[in-house]
Amino acid sequence: MALADDLLAQAHTLATLDTGIPSQAKLRRAVSSAYYALFHLLIAEAVLFLLPASPPGLRERASRAFSHTEMKKVCARFKAPRLADDLVPLLKGRISPELLSVAQRFESLQEWRHIADYDVGFSFLRSDALASVGEARGAFADWNQIRTTDESTVFLAAVAFGARWSK
Repeated sequence: MALADDLLAQAHTLATLDTGIPSQAKLRRAVSSAYYALFHLLIAEAVLFLLPASPPGLRERASRAFSHTEMKKVCARFKAPRLADDLVPLLKGRISPELLSVAQRFESLQEWRHIADYDVGFSFLRSDALASVGEARGAFADWNQIRTTDESTVFLAAVAFGARWSK
């Protein structure tokens, strides 16, 4: 998880670097990096749990196949008020608060990342960037609590297979 951890640290650094009013570029990169930290955490976990380490380079190559849009759709499925029928038997009819939090935070961070990267009319405050960093940290902590559970494996498989998962 070195890249994910580095991105989270970078996000915090960018959000807190200046003592005065930070530049919009730094705040936007902080928000974006907070999202990418969680994005890369989930990808790293998925390839770690779902693919063998051999041959060398397999996990790295597979990491490129993940889609932001599909991952967001998976998160929406996992946080839906009613668990989808295909997930019920795999998850024993329930999702932990920690996994729900990871899914919610992924969606929220992705939406903020879109604003940071594409909405030049929006002005970020330091508190916005710090909130994004806090959301990512919270998602990391929640993930750490469930990362070895069956539900996390089901979630990672869904993330890996994206739209093909519900067929």
